[in-house]
Amino acid sequence: MKLTFEQFKKDPQKAMMFLMLFAVSALYIRAERQSYLATAQCEKRLVICESELIKMSRMLKTQDSLCSALITEIKIYKQLGKI
Repeated sequence: MKLTFEQFKKDPQKAMMFLMLFAVSALYIRAERQSYLATAQCEKRLVICESELIKMSRMLKTQDSLCSALITEIKIYKQLGKI
């Protein structure tokens, strides 16, 4: 469908509707792009946070095991009367 300025000049209401449709379409495309970029950035941050969580969980398990071993050692020393 070919549109000319003369057609818009005859019916300004159609011209405004066409311009509004164009503007809304442009804003929609822009919002979709921003949403995609924000989602991609959040996914990257999520991967980093998950790796940090795994790292911290391993460290916590190591510290928990060390703490348990030290408590056991202290109990043994108490039973032997060294403390």
